Amino acid sequence: MFRLKTVILIITFLVAAKSHAQKVGLVLSGGGARGFAHIGVIKALEENGIPIDYITGTSAGAIVGGMYVSGDSPDQMANIVKSDDFKDWATGNLNEDLNYYFKEKPWDASWVTVKLSYDSTLHMNLNGSLINSAQVDFSLMANHSAASASADYDFNNLFVPFRCVAADIKNKRPVVFNCGDLGQAIRSSIAYPLYLSPMTADNQLLYDGGIYNNFPSDVMLTDFDPDIMIGVSVSQGSDAPYEENMFSQLRNMIVQSQHVVLPGANDILIQPNVEDIGVFDFNNIQALIDSGYNAAMARMEQIKSVIARRVSPEETNERRLDFIRKFPPLIIDSIIVTGVNASQAKYILTILNPLKQPLQLRQLKFRYFRLMADENIRYAFPKLVYKPEKKMYDMEIYIRPESNLRIDVGGNFSSRPISEGFIGFRYNALARQSLGIKGNVYFGKLYNSGQLRLRLDIPGAVDFYIEPHATINRMDYYKSSNAFTEDVRPAYLLKTDKYAGIEMGVPARNKGVVSVAGALFKARDKYYQTRSFTKDDQADETTLEGITSSLNFERNTLNRRMYASKGSYMLIRTRYVKGTELTNPGSLNADTVNIRRHMEWWQVKLAYDNYFARIGSFRFGFYAETNFSNQPFSQNYTATTLQAPGFFPTQESRTLFLENFHAHNYFGTGLKTIYSLRSNIDFRLEGYIFQPFQEILDNGYGQAKYGDALSARYYIACLSGVYHSPVGPFAITLNYYDRKSKSFTLLFHFGYILFNRSALD
Repeated sequence: MFRLKTVILIITFLVAAKSHAQKVGLVLSGGGARGFAHIGVIKALEENGIPIDYITGTSAGAIVGGMYVSGDSPDQMANIVKSDDFKDWATGNLNEDLNYYFKEKPWDASWVTVKLSYDSTLHMNLNGSLINSAQVDFSLMANHSAASASADYDFNNLFVPFRCVAADIKNKRPVVFNCGDLGQAIRSSIAYPLYLSPMTADNQLLYDGGIYNNFPSDVMLTDFDPDIMIGVSVSQGSDAPYEENMFSQLRNMIVQSQHVVLPGANDILIQPNVEDIGVFDFNNIQALIDSGYNAAMARMEQIKSVIARRVSPEETNERRLDFIRKFPPLIIDSIIVTGVNASQAKYILTILNPLKQPLQLRQLKFRYFRLMADENIRYAFPKLVYKPEKKMYDMEIYIRPESNLRIDVGGNFSSRPISEGFIGFRYNALARQSLGIKGNVYFGKLYNSGQLRLRLDIPGAVDFYIEPHATINRMDYYKSSNAFTEDVRPAYLLKTDKYAGIEMGVPARNKGVVSVAGALFKARDKYYQTRSFTKDDQADETTLEGITSSLNFERNTLNRRMYASKGSYMLIRTRYVKGTELTNPGSLNADTVNIRRHMEWWQVKLAYDNYFARIGSFRFGFYAETNFSNQPFSQNYTATTLQAPGFFPTQESRTLFLENFHAHNYFGTGLKTIYSLRSNIDFRLEGYIFQPFQEILDNGYGQAKYGDALSARYYIACLSGVYHSPVGPFAITLNYYDRKSKSFTLLFHFGYILFNRSALD
């Protein structure tokens, strides 16, 4: 009896000793969006008391593993990856709250950009990544810097000891991170070629770790040698290459074939059912998490049979809280700028911390994205380094400046003779201030223009710019008309304006700009007051020459230059005009005397465009515009109409001379319905009403007069299908205009129907 008790006691002791000594390593594979199934696996393990003593991860496995070892619970991880913020940084969409409109390039008709450096090397602007990495970089810094500091930058001291894998493509080998900045390590591991730009660390160009080691079980064995490994693979059934999917081709070219193998006889492999989910499909993350959870629960009895040790969820949570309590608060003291010269560094420092005082992370976030909006900055990678003696962090930020000279090429091809070419250039000189010289040329039958702008940006507590500029515009409504040919008759409606002036502005928070402007201008209109003329006739000519000044407020969060479907735009402009009008009668005018007269007026314009609601694949928008002015009549009806403001809410309407949509005082509004078949294919239905307070009419003698108040109104409608290509929109539009002849038009176009601003716009 004594002998039996002794044997039982020895066996019990050995089992207890074995269970106490058991260490469990969790291996998380890469796999893009499929990797979020890892969260479900971790959730199942925690709920069932299965310990996680070590984690190794690649790519998506590095993201999930990095969140866990930074102290995030499975529920917190799920909430993070399902958030709009996470989806934005995964897809490269910049949250509209972070857009810095003050620094945005003015909208033009450009398609592509060619860059020239000082060494005269020419290279196309084919970005090294499909998405902008700024949100990824900042989020990783914000979410992992405190954990790195708490662990004294040793990955063995994190909530769970951790390793992640990147790929050194120069030496064609995997790189294992075991210390340093956790966010930088994760960022290196997820740099998928062409999707996200590579990282540079220790003079190595690092890409997605899945290129050489997508399932780092060997790293787990070498670095930790656990008793049991649980491996989670979500890369099985990866996308086969097919003709229309560039990423499936790229993945199969660069990711080395790797058998998912675990070394131990009792090791367990979990393979969630994610074959039907695309690598970059971030639309149903909860289904991925559930798939991981269900796959782990299906193996739970086997897991429990080989892992005797248990850690209760309460014990895990308490240990997690103990780890988080050690986090130093994210307060940034100094900023160290590298990658640029001393004067450029001062410019960047003034943007990031103009008051030279400690910053909260929220303050730094807005300043960082203001920096990223600067045309001089191509890339800026931030990293926080904790300084125990200050109990604050220093931010080290590596800057890669943008090329000095850029050439923009674009335009519009159309089924109507409104096609145009566009060439622009931008030269930036970055020092303590930013000096930009910009110019462009439009050329076509309808529209020809040239512009030169010189902008000096002065950063500070309140950013400020000064911009001298000069522009010449020529709009020929006759040559662009299908009803006539260029060589038969001279143009009967030709508008030309020239102006030179200066503009100064400051930001109105992140999304707006307040500016004041003044200019000298000369606007000349050539026209016939009859359609019965010959090529030998001379057109009437009205010239208005003078000065103009304006006070402007603009706020813009629209997602596209044309055919927007999200965001809003607001314009409030007060303009003063003073000048002299000279009318030279043409050969068909009964008057033969040149008439000169003084003109002076005020104008207030308000415009508001808002895509205010979304229901499923439908979006709804609203547009309103109003104009108030005491602008006097010109010498005749045609000149008055040509100089009067107009309502042109659709793309094609901006290329037409629509007499009845011009008025000195008016209100126009309309609704837009957009159905998005895909993220880049829209069908749009738009309808507008134009209500002049008093319509401008011909009094029967060629002079202008006002009609009765609110006596007439007119309508515009547009039905369109739009494909948003990477370089510009391709659209087919059926348009309706409330006018006497040719009410319906059909327009095909590819590119941007955009123009330089006119003198009095």
